[in-house]
Amino acid sequence: MTISTTSEIVRKVRINPILLVSGQGVTTRAIRYRGRHTLRALLGFLENQREVRALVFSHTSEGLALWVDVQTGEPRTAYEGSFEEA
Repeated sequence: MTISTTSEIVRKVRINPILLVSGQGVTTRAIRYRGRHTLRALLGFLENQREVRALVFSHTSEGLALWVDVQTGEPRTAYEGSFEEA
């Protein structure tokens, strides 16, 4: 898989669901972001949250939801780290 560009991430943040993920392994937790759907607002929120990563929905492939890490552009699956949506 390829890394998403900033313009792709901006478009996805504007129209797709965003999960805020914290923790690792068994203690990983995800909640849905309900703030403004702009990259600037999201990155501003993340500045104050050291342990939190933001994942934006990209698409579904082979029955799995694929997400993009907003800060790095790396693709992720919803089940990586076995987190639950709260």
